[in-house]
Amino acid sequence: MLRPSLNSKQIHVGQTLPESAQTYTEADLVAYGAATWDWHRLHYDQAYAQSKNLPGLLIDGQVFGAVFAREAMNWAGPRAFIQSMKLKMKSMAFARDHLVAKGMVNSLDESTGVCVVHLKQEIFCENRLVADALTAIRIAEL
Repeated sequence: MLRPSLNSKQIHVGQTLPESAQTYTEADLVAYGAATWDWHRLHYDQAYAQSKNLPGLLIDGQVFGAVFAREAMNWAGPRAFIQSMKLKMKSMAFARDHLVAKGMVNSLDESTGVCVVHLKQEIFCENRLVADALTAIRIAEL
């Protein structure tokens, strides 16, 4: 059974999304590269990454968009749809970095008769901002 989706009456500006955290392993990065057909050596070849003066395997920037989408949908529920996302990568993150995703409702727009929730989302590694996004979610009302 699917859990219920949020509706516009349950959402308010300033509302926070649950935080999530993950430490990506080298195996996670290889699996993500395989799933997205991204075989850049910086994501799977430790010696190559170190030859470029990096401390480890680089987390693919697409991962951040996937995290933002997952967290938005987990929060809003199965009857919500991502309408748009503006993702900005702010700094690099590497295998074994502990990343924390945060988000909050930035605004609501019901002017067209459909509720669109605008989220401000961020991913941090300790106190360093790794990526942020402005994500618009359309909430399907029953």
